[in-house]
Amino acid sequence: MAEEICGKTVVIDRPSYSIYTAFSDLRNFVAAIPEDKKEMVTADADTISAKVQGFEIGMRVHKRTPFSRIDFEQDGQAPFPFLFSLIMDPMDDNRTYFHIELRAELNTMMKMVIGSRLHDLVDKLTEGIAKAASGEMPDEPLFDVSR
Repeated sequence: MAEEICGKTVVIDRPSYSIYTAFSDLRNFVAAIPEDKKEMVTADADTISAKVQGFEIGMRVHKRTPFSRIDFEQDGQAPFPFLFSLIMDPMDDNRTYFHIELRAELNTMMKMVIGSRLHDLVDKLTEGIAKAASGEMPDEPLFDVSR
């Protein structure tokens, strides 16, 4: 059963090409991971994976649409298939509307366990990305592989 989530839209005080460039190379994600967790993560331009509780989970770039959208899909031993999209829509030359969309194929058990928390996760990631893009530290690490 597909769970489709469209997160909240925020305005980021950066041009869309700047946001797109930062997220189009998955090696940039490693910089957002706490130092003590980086040894569990490997990345190249198109894939990122982490060892979590004995499983190797990850994602890879599925499609890039320059300066407006990047789609990521599951890679490795993900517990369910997903498509995770970063959407950038220029507001003007220096500001961008930004939101995240998530489509996850959840079985009934997974939907009961995590379905209601996925929307909160999408919104939390959106807020963290907006803060980081504005030069602020997010309240919590954006990518904590220990959870």
